[in-house]
Amino acid sequence: MTDKTRNTVTWVISGLLAVAYVLAGAAKLVVDPEAATTQFEAFGLPAAMATFIGACEVAGGIGLLIPRLAGLAASGLVVIMLGAAYSHATHDPLTAAIPALVMGGLCAFVAWSRGLPFRTAAA
Repeated sequence: MTDKTRNTVTWVISGLLAVAYVLAGAAKLVVDPEAATTQFEAFGLPAAMATFIGACEVAGGIGLLIPRLAGLAASGLVVIMLGAAYSHATHDPLTAAIPALVMGGLCAFVAWSRGLPFRTAAA
């Protein structure tokens, strides 16, 4: 894959992920916070965690569109998706973890492609 092709693919994936995460985070924060709180409590997590994760998803979604922050934002979203996959796999049917794993995998690609802002050129 050429650098130009990889850059284009990364931008497309980043844009789609940004929309998905901003909408998912907004749903937790504004649209239906009670449903998010209920689901998090069913997973054995505190209700405030729904608000925290929602804010992280919105911030991460926005960060995916800022090239200097995209690698860091994507890395943070990978961590969130691993937690979501674990929560779904342990409390729901195993197949409920698949969307979180796919989203996490796409975020891992963006993190790899964009790199981290503190990565040195020699690394």
